[in-house]
Amino acid sequence: MATKSQGDQYILISTKTIFNFIFVSIAIGILLVLLYLIKEVVLLIFISLMLALALAPIVEFLVKKKVPRGIAVLIIYLVIIALFGVIGAVAIPPVISQTTKLTSSLPRIIESLGSVSFLSKLSVDLNNFIAEKFLGASGNVLKVTVGAFSGILSVFSLMVITAYLLLDLDNVRDSLLYFIPQKPRKETEKVLKEIEFKLGSWLRGEFILMCIVGFATYILLSILGIDYAAPLALIAGLLEVVPIIGPIISAVPGVVVGFSISPAMGFGALAVYVLVQQLENNFIVPKVMQKAIGFNPLITLVALLIGGKLFGVTGALLSVPITLIISIVIRHVIEYD
Repeated sequence: MATKSQGDQYILISTKTIFNFIFVSIAIGILLVLLYLIKEVVLLIFISLMLALALAPIVEFLVKKKVPRGIAVLIIYLVIIALFGVIGAVAIPPVISQTTKLTSSLPRIIESLGSVSFLSKLSVDLNNFIAEKFLGASGNVLKVTVGAFSGILSVFSLMVITAYLLLDLDNVRDSLLYFIPQKPRKETEKVLKEIEFKLGSWLRGEFILMCIVGFATYILLSILGIDYAAPLALIAGLLEVVPIIGPIISAVPGVVVGFSISPAMGFGALAVYVLVQQLENNFIVPKVMQKAIGFNPLITLVALLIGGKLFGVTGALLSVPITLIISIVIRHVIEYD
């Protein structure tokens, strides 16, 4: 088959080339559909990979000290379990206690918002929302139980896959490179190593940010005299991983609790969240993240919305690292000769 181009020049396109193009297009389409159908598994593996990349430098450090890789991974797991155990023993009791009190006091807190003129409508909306959620949850005991079991199984699978990747990360990378043609293999290896470095740095930085934001929020809310500072700080720390929207959402319960006490306390709580975010954006993020991720806020927001639409909460959480991977790949493709 031939096609006529400008200047009466002809480009020959064989039937085999057309069939190959169609076959590859169909194969890619089927692969994307399959990935979407098993998206939970794909996300689990991706999260395991990020955890492995975050812990890999510690494993390599221990290996250089003549510690066998298997023992190094075991040491890291034991240290993490011990660390969470100590933190849990110290922090979980007050968090559980204050969360229980906050839950039982929620109707009173929301009702007290009605005394503040510009928050009266918010009080009614929150009451309706909570009533609807509690009524809907009353008949879903089985669903909640199954969800809890599924969550435990996912955590166990996450730990096993992460351990495997830590033990055999080099072989996993080599196996991926085996399917790449010889010519672009060296460039692909550079891309993979840059992705590994950036993802590991991002995850370690996010963990440090979550701890700093949670601790700072707890200290400032406690100084201000806001009740339930522990669960409110926990919410602020956890939602720190969601860019742009997370800090805004985390401020809502703290400000609501503040206004339930008095308008002055409400504005004081708002000032606490604004202060923490200003300190984070101007001092903490540049130091901790070392400008590893310099996305435009609009790109981050679009990625967050797309991730949330496709994969829910998990997709929103992973939107930044996935965008990071895509940006690295695109940059190398553009620069590749």
